[in-house]
This record gives sequence, structure tokens and C-alpha cells, in this order.
Amino acid sequence: MTPERDEPSGQQTTGHEWDGIKELNTPVPKAMSIWLWISIAVAVAMWLLYPTWPFVTNYTKGLLGYSSRVEVDKQTAKGAELRAGTMAAFANEDIQALADDPTLRAKHQDAIGVLFRDNCAACHGRDLQGQPEFPKLTDAHWLWSSLPEEIEYTIQNGINSTDNDDTRYAEMAAYGRDELLEKREINNVVDYVLSLSAQNHDSEAAANGALVFEDNCASCHADGGIGGLENGAPSLTDDVWIYGGSRENIRETLQNGRAGVMPAWSARLSAEEIRMLTLYVLWAGEDDRQN
Repeated sequence: MTPERDEPSGQQTTGHEWDGIKELNTPVPKAMSIWLWISIAVAVAMWLLYPTWPFVTNYTKGLLGYSSRVEVDKQTAKGAELRAGTMAAFANEDIQALADDPTLRAKHQDAIGVLFRDNCAACHGRDLQGQPEFPKLTDAHWLWSSLPEEIEYTIQNGINSTDNDDTRYAEMAAYGRDELLEKREINNVVDYVLSLSAQNHDSEAAANGALVFEDNCASCHADGGIGGLENGAPSLTDDVWIYGGSRENIRETLQNGRAGVMPAWSARLSAEEIRMLTLYVLWAGEDDRQN
């Protein structure tokens, strides 16, 4: 079909027709043409002024010499300077004095909470309430003492960590699996441990278990099961249990032992960040006890 004039509109057609519909040769609006040429001009200017076209091993640098890498380096340096100023507040200070400083807490606690959630919440929970096999961090029950410097040491060096020579070490022997005690003796110790925390137990079995406990367990858990802070052995006289305090849980512990692991964070976090986490745990404990 050859181009012709469309009678209703007075426009020339393009000569194209689809199922009886003829295409009008309507020109692009002048405003759109102007914007099109402006965009082309801007694109050409950007190609000339800024890094644009890649080569095999390099790229066009642009007349302005702009580099996003330089801008990133500037922002990184600015952030590092700001970070250094923040970290200075936690360096070379008595940690108890820092814990007692309300202005420090008000200024930094929320930010430290992010640090805790990124590194610790997977095990201890976002609210520090722990979960089975991982202890709660806001109560008054601590292994290796609740002193700030001892908590800081634990975070630095971990527990049973395989990549730190200064790690804390604590392991519950597998009395059943390794045949250190007979099944009857284990059952008696279970009843004795239940009696220590005022749970239902068999009195006769508990009396027999007390003798076995004294010979095999008291060296770590102390007489009467009150625990030993110096070796990480928990008290057995309260209602706080990392691995559960039911008859079945206690029997499982005696049978197969326990050896919980906490990583040594000194290889991943700075000394100031570890101190921040120590303070965060102390502050959370204060809040929990007040409530």
C-alpha cells in the first residue's frame, strides 16, 4: 500500500495497514523531540566528563577525573575517625566505672545492642534470655563469677575454644558412656541431684547417690553441689539449668557428659567492642533484676 492522505484526520498515512487499519504518519511532538536531543547531549557530556567506557584492562577516566573509589575512601576514613572517637570512651578505663556511668549507657546502649545481636543473639537470644544449651545472661547465676573483668575475660577467650590457648575449660565427664559409673550409681546420683534442688526424688536412692557424688562430683561441684566458680561447675541447688533439670535431662548429662563451647571473640572483635558487650550484659542484668 502506498502512502495516502487520511480523510478524517487530514494526516498522511505511512503506507502500513493491518487488518484494514491504516497507520497515520503522525510526527513526534516537538517537546518530545527537544527532550530527546537534550538527553542525548547530556549523555555525551557525561561520557566526556566521567568514567564511562570499559576497555580490556582499563576504562575512560573522564575529563573531571572523578572516582567513586576516592569518595568511598573519604567516607570510610570519616567513619573510622568517628569510630575511633567512640571507641576511646571504652579504652583504658576501669570497667566497673564504665558500667556505673549513666551518661555512657544512655549514649551507647542502643548501638551496642546491634553489636550484641550481630554476634551473640544466635545463641543467647536477642533478649539475652538464653535457650536450651545456652545460658541466660540477665540473672544472677554465673559460672566463673559475675565480676565485670571475669565476664570480659570469658568473652575474650571463650569456653572450650579450640583456637585460643587462654580459653576457659570446663567439661562434664560422660560417666555412663565411658563406664565410669554403673547404671545403678548414675540413677542414685540423679535422685541426689534432684534432692539438692528440692525436686521429687527417692530418698533412699538420694542417700546412696550422695556417697557417689562425694567421690566423683564434689571435686568440681563442691560439697552439697553448690558449684565452683573457679572451674565453671554450676550450682546444682537452684532452679537454673543450662541443659535442663528434669530427671531425664540430668540422667542424659551423667550418661554422655557435657562440653559446651563458646568461641573466643578476641580474634574477631576489638578489645573495645568486647568491653562494650561486657557492659551490655551488665546493664541488661541490672534491668532484669530491677524488674
